[in-house]
Amino acid sequence: MLRERIYERLPVALQNAAVSFEGWRLKRLRFNAEFFRILAEYEKRMFASRDEVCGLRDRRIAEFVAHAAATTPYYRQSFARLGIDPQEIRGLADLARLPVLTKAEVQADSARFLSEAYLGAATVPVHTSGSTGAGLRFPAAIRGNREHWAVWYRYYRWHGIDYGTPCIHFGGRSVVPIEQSRPPFWRYNRALGQLLLSAYHLSDATAASYLAAMREFDAPWIHGYPSFVALAAGYALELGVRLNIRYVTLCAENVLPQQEDLIEAAFGVRPLQHYGMAEGVANASMCPQRKLHIDEDFAAWEFVEEPDAVTSIVGTNFANPAFPLIRYKVGDTATFDPAATCDCGRPGRIVDAIDGRQEDYIVTDKGARIGRLDHVFKDMVHVREAQLVQDEPGRMTVRIVKGPGYTDDDERRLRAEMRARVGEDVSFDVAYVDAISRTSRGKLRFVVSSLASGKIGVGTPLS
Repeated sequence: MLRERIYERLPVALQNAAVSFEGWRLKRLRFNAEFFRILAEYEKRMFASRDEVCGLRDRRIAEFVAHAAATTPYYRQSFARLGIDPQEIRGLADLARLPVLTKAEVQADSARFLSEAYLGAATVPVHTSGSTGAGLRFPAAIRGNREHWAVWYRYYRWHGIDYGTPCIHFGGRSVVPIEQSRPPFWRYNRALGQLLLSAYHLSDATAASYLAAMREFDAPWIHGYPSFVALAAGYALELGVRLNIRYVTLCAENVLPQQEDLIEAAFGVRPLQHYGMAEGVANASMCPQRKLHIDEDFAAWEFVEEPDAVTSIVGTNFANPAFPLIRYKVGDTATFDPAATCDCGRPGRIVDAIDGRQEDYIVTDKGARIGRLDHVFKDMVHVREAQLVQDEPGRMTVRIVKGPGYTDDDERRLRAEMRARVGEDVSFDVAYVDAISRTSRGKLRFVVSSLASGKIGVGTPLS
């Protein structure tokens, strides 16, 4: 938070320099010679047989479970309590002998999941809020972090997006001070070739300046959250702005059919998507035939039937030995046909559909629409669940289910983080509740709006 406040007070030129310096740091960390070696290994398996990649997956599971049981307090005690020899877990089918792990269990005592083999070792700090708005912080092994990026770049390269391709990026980070009222509402990451657009300032009044910046940057690739990209697409159609876009990749949210149609109408290409999360327990990539293939060589993905007839996604992050998660329940559900195949020849099992997060927008009193406010909760490890509710423009309620250890300091941090992202254009109350209601499919909706302008399915053009 202190670094953000210092950053916000810098002149624009120095903010661009700070963003580029951070990009240079990430480039050195993620994209070194080891990354390219890992990427080459992944690409060698691109058209391997399903038996071959699943055999590799099972070997990695066996090694990973043995590592977790030997070096992690939680699993050492769990295997002893269950009376199971870790050597008996030899692959995906054997994992069903172990209990499913929830995020709440990890939050409650995350130190017990730290591998003793990595204590004192250099790792990458990871923050996530996930589908429920509950914060989680954990370390990732440096090699595992590079492997995570390698599996994503394998997917990008399937579609012609090579490393180094300039990118227009719609993300959730606050790159522009929220109180800023005039352009530029973007910053430049020169090290990674990115135009980083603020997600919190796009409105009727600012859309033309956003689109002008995108056209001037002239990158062939747009990447970001569907809600943000679809907003920009609607404004591009309304204002008659055409951009030279060859690729649009989407992440972090479910993609609705109307969003795909809108993005294609505005930018001339059908958007691509993959499924993944910071914990790295499950990953699926869209092939050129537009089917989602499970990346079997990166994580162990299970489909677990629930009593209410939905299928939960449960995964094991065998690429991150620093913080083992075995049979971790993601919070999303999926439709899966084990007999499905794809003409592309890629080996992973195929996922028909994923029911992840479909959020409405928060509407400011000036009419701007803000999505993906889950970044507020990435470090809020004492929040069990969160939901934003809006019934009138410029005002919302933040519902919180407290977790163990929640104090007044957490509320102060919550209010400060929220204010930093919505500014003075949205007032909010904090309401503490015992539980947050789910949808008929058991999902927690993070943002719920009764406003027509806040609905995720708002048609085009925007007005």
